[in-house]
Amino acid sequence: MTELLTSIEGSTLAAWVRESPSIWAYATILTLHTVGLAIVVGVNVVVDLRLLGGAPRIPLPSLRALFPIMWWGFALNFATGMLLFMADATAKAGQTVFYVKLASIAIALMVARTMSTRLHQDDGPIAANLKTLAILSLLLWTGAIVAGRLMAYL
Repeated sequence: MTELLTSIEGSTLAAWVRESPSIWAYATILTLHTVGLAIVVGVNVVVDLRLLGGAPRIPLPSLRALFPIMWWGFALNFATGMLLFMADATAKAGQTVFYVKLASIAIALMVARTMSTRLHQDDGPIAANLKTLAILSLLLWTGAIVAGRLMAYL
């Protein structure tokens, strides 16, 4: 596994991301990663807070339109996250907090997918389990953000 990570980190693309003085390298990739994060987490927070009783005049079915935007944000985050990982693969792969971040994101995305499906199936009152999922979603996204920030310092 170490050989694979070293190979990834030693690739031309990873070296460019890590070492290029160009504004289009690390700085832009990190900025785009932050934009993707804002989109993904922003959509989830809007949905979660609505499910928890905020903005009751917003009809639940209208929230369905937000999920494709969330998935585009996730695609941006996935692509930029891969580039950021490549630039420092051996160090990041050795951090427990990196795996906490990935697990939080994976579970949060499963929760978002479940909520999206449930919003497509149910236009009635908000079920208690949807409220539980909303709370879980908020906790998972908070965990992912904190873990991501800690990666720079641990």
